[in-house]
Amino acid sequence: MHDTIPVTEIMVADVVTAPPDATATEAATLMRDEGVSSVVVARNGNPVGIVTEGDFATHLCKRRDLGHIELSAVMSSPLTTIESTASLVDAVELLRSSDIEHLPVVARDGARTETRSGAADGDDGAGSTDSAGDLVGIVTTIELSYYVPQLVHRTVDSRQERPRRQVRTDTQYERDDWDFEYRGADKSSVAVGDVARFSKPLTEDDVAAFADVTGDTNRLHLDAAYAAETRFGERIVHGVLANGLLSAALARLPGLTIYLSQESSFRAPLPIGDRATAVCEVVEDLGRDKYRIETTVLDGDGTVVLDGDAVVLVDDLPPMADDETDATAIQ
Repeated sequence: MHDTIPVTEIMVADVVTAPPDATATEAATLMRDEGVSSVVVARNGNPVGIVTEGDFATHLCKRRDLGHIELSAVMSSPLTTIESTASLVDAVELLRSSDIEHLPVVARDGARTETRSGAADGDDGAGSTDSAGDLVGIVTTIELSYYVPQLVHRTVDSRQERPRRQVRTDTQYERDDWDFEYRGADKSSVAVGDVARFSKPLTEDDVAAFADVTGDTNRLHLDAAYAAETRFGERIVHGVLANGLLSAALARLPGLTIYLSQESSFRAPLPIGDRATAVCEVVEDLGRDKYRIETTVLDGDGTVVLDGDAVVLVDDLPPMADDETDATAIQ
């Protein structure tokens, strides 16, 4: 369906622009006053470049004085644009392949739109005249995320990810917003009565990534308007994704945990954004290093969203784990 919807259906038509001879300070002021994240640099209505918040955060902040720097010297150019007849899928593919988040929309039929500018839009002679067409709007990953969240999800740059830290020998890394607690008489071995708890927020990114990796793109999890018409009234976390928190808790039992079986019953929906908690209690020693575990996942209010039981095999950790150092930062 998305390949039949043109970008003009969702684009922002009231584009904020500035001429190439405007200063970086003027562009930054426009962003602040107009509440936008980019300024399109246009000459005679033709987009020739763009300056974004990211540019100020990464490049322009290295300069001491922005007052005399013209946009023609710092704008991103040549500019990637998309024609007004292109579809949402075309826009997503272009944003992904170009690794950008702002995509000016142009038309060849002479259709124009009103633009907001902090200076007169004239030809200052800098650069060459853009022949792609008239600027009619702009589409960004924000607008697209409302319509095709499963398409616009992109792997987060490692520099923007929440910090990882290595604090255990049996997991590759941990994150600051993950919590784990293990209660047992001997934390170096598993015994009946021991309880492991693991919790983390299940975010929009988690749901989108799960849908993309597994192929479970049920609109109940991805489309807010669609989900609002269901019995749940809102988007919810995939049940199997919530179930995965049990695997995370069991992975942190003493030793090397190997899943043998899992039975789960889904009791209640889990809203996206909730901090979910998996609780695993060792209830039976089956012999030969096998244990039966009672499993429960709770939402942020403590409501049981699923329960069941699992059987795991707990092996000794590989010898190499004993040689690894304790806490080392992973960026």
